[in-house]
Amino acid sequence: MTKKKLVKTNNNKTLQSINHDGYIDIAKKLGTKTSGNNGFSLTLADDNLFAALYVGNGLVKKYIDLLADDMTRQWITIPEDTEANILNYMKNLKTKFEIKKAIKATKLFGGAIIFMVIEDGLEPNQPVDVNNINSIKKLKFFSRKNVVIDQSNYYDDPLSEKYGEPEYFTIYSEGAIPKVVHESRCLVFTGEYYPADELGLQPNHEKFWGISILQSLHEIFENYGLSLEALLKVFQKFNIDTLKIKNLMQLLANPDGQKQLEARAQIFDLAKSVSTTLVLDSEEDFDVVSQSLTGGVSEAFAKIQETVAAMAGIPTNILMGTTTKGLNTNKDQETRLYYDRIKSDQEEEMLTQLEYLTKLISYAKDSKLDQNKEYSIMFNSLWQQTDEEKVEMRKKQAETDQIYIANKVYDPNEVRESRFGNGNYSIETEVEGKVDLGSFNDNNENNNQNNE
Repeated sequence: MTKKKLVKTNNNKTLQSINHDGYIDIAKKLGTKTSGNNGFSLTLADDNLFAALYVGNGLVKKYIDLLADDMTRQWITIPEDTEANILNYMKNLKTKFEIKKAIKATKLFGGAIIFMVIEDGLEPNQPVDVNNINSIKKLKFFSRKNVVIDQSNYYDDPLSEKYGEPEYFTIYSEGAIPKVVHESRCLVFTGEYYPADELGLQPNHEKFWGISILQSLHEIFENYGLSLEALLKVFQKFNIDTLKIKNLMQLLANPDGQKQLEARAQIFDLAKSVSTTLVLDSEEDFDVVSQSLTGGVSEAFAKIQETVAAMAGIPTNILMGTTTKGLNTNKDQETRLYYDRIKSDQEEEMLTQLEYLTKLISYAKDSKLDQNKEYSIMFNSLWQQTDEEKVEMRKKQAETDQIYIANKVYDPNEVRESRFGNGNYSIETEVEGKVDLGSFNDNNENNNQNNE
């Protein structure tokens, strides 16, 4: 930890110096440029801080992993890929695994790329020839820290749809010579938006990339850790042992008195830890002072947890693993809202990349797919129904189908094909031809008359 000491100068002026022992207390802002509580910093936090927090702070790691896991957990469906050829191709490329790593790096450091090893007879620094793709051999993830964009490597044609975006990336891989690759061979992920022009750019932080999602959250995560640490220390001091020693002050006045006292305390602690019998001098007295927490501590700490979860945008029961209590709580609603946020993130941060990869796979000769066919990406729902909910939903759907069939809106074969035609149950109904609304209205009028 950073230690501070006072140093006397020859002119008796007191100066403050810092003795670094290799550790800076980031959480308490000691030894940093932002020491003290000045509200906010205009500079971006260092990537090393985010890496250290991910490794050393369990809640930060859970937060980042949770976002990446939920964005990829239920994966995708490609309706037009009826035989799952594209999904199997992606599985062989470990697409889900590589994208999950890219999402984590993007959340942590503000960006990442996945380089696609495409066999098309051209060099990596040349645009992909989609008409000559024999195979996609591998997907390889690289964090923004390992990718450099030279200022001359951007599209500079104002009429180009990619104007202002990188045309080339230089990849630095450990133990290998840096490689320049064309952007058409990469799946690119960018981080959180920030007003770069107003804040100014830090060295080695290209304007193209975003910033870490922890930029505005790392302090509250650190403060939560401090609060938890303080609470744990209180728990450790519930019971305080007191040992009364006669003539203690006279003992301490003796040059060897402090050493004798320390030795006596060590013997005292050892005796407590190995035996239920405590041996005391006839003039010594032992007592235990018990402490208790006030009733508001748990409520205050719960509020801290709720604040952290609210700023992170994740329900407390998911982020903290707590149980929602109270008559007015609605855990399912909070979870659904969180899943809606994840779906939005999937569409913004993954959809374009997956659509492009799917297109390249369809052009690969070893995929044996129709190059002219359009393929769409659907993210599978994170909300999974229980068996009871599925039964209830199908019962209601069957009742609805029965009404439509009775009113000749559609026939039983259409219902059968819509519900079970693709091998999985679906509530979506596909109807061929035009609906006879006249017949439907006539039946409704007859039913109303019968009810009257």
